[in-house]
Amino acid sequence: MTIAGRNRILILGICFSTLLLAVGIVCCVIIIKQGILAGMISAPKRTLWIFQQPLLRYTNYAAMIRITSLPIIAVIMLFSIFFLFEKTHALEISFFSLFIFSLSVESLQLLFPLQKAYPLLIIFSASIARTIFFFRFFACLSLLTASLFAHKTFTREIGAAIFLLSFISFALAHSIPINTVRALSFFSFSESYRSLLYSFHTIICALAVFSFLFVGIFRSISEYRQAALWLFIILIAHIVLLYTGSWVFTAAGITTLAGGSFLFLRAIHQFYLWQ
Repeated sequence: MTIAGRNRILILGICFSTLLLAVGIVCCVIIIKQGILAGMISAPKRTLWIFQQPLLRYTNYAAMIRITSLPIIAVIMLFSIFFLFEKTHALEISFFSLFIFSLSVESLQLLFPLQKAYPLLIIFSASIARTIFFFRFFACLSLLTASLFAHKTFTREIGAAIFLLSFISFALAHSIPINTVRALSFFSFSESYRSLLYSFHTIICALAVFSFLFVGIFRSISEYRQAALWLFIILIAHIVLLYTGSWVFTAAGITTLAGGSFLFLRAIHQFYLWQ
């Protein structure tokens, strides 16, 4: 893939992320205007007393904010990638941008509460949930692929690699049972096979972090060692924003994900700046 081709794909990704952001904002306006969250069941109470405190307790409004923040972060980071690497052929950044784009798809979760006001959306709930699962798996696999290209493995078959990632993500997304009833409670649409999501996310993303770290250690590249650290922080924030819903975790996750992503890009950009 040429630099011009990658830049065109980046622009297309920015456009789609902006569209998903607009969809999320419209959903938030409808949810707030009609007071849908007020009549919805919140998450089950935690047994630990610390998670029962006001700022650490799960609330639907905090969950709505964290979901809406993801496409905002995606749009900002995709713009940053475009301007920082506009004339740089960095294959790992190309796949990292796919991870960033996948964040914006999480805004589709905001369609689930609207089922209470628009029952016809129930028809599409399973498809929406599988789309979200697809991009979650795709995000993890994109990071792993980015870490492999950090070893300076060059290939012209980028399209074939993306197709393979898409095929694997599609198969995994359709192997998980969808519980669309729980979607009406607190933005959680799958109680079954939850451990599969956690274990897959942890293992694949840990491999990506170690791959960047090994490049930094064995090739004596300090920028990649820094990138491995920031990638680890990004993934922690990513998990927090996907699976929590308190005000404290939402604020910490948004700040950490945005800051970690920018510092990760800066570390990789500094390496290519000296090449």
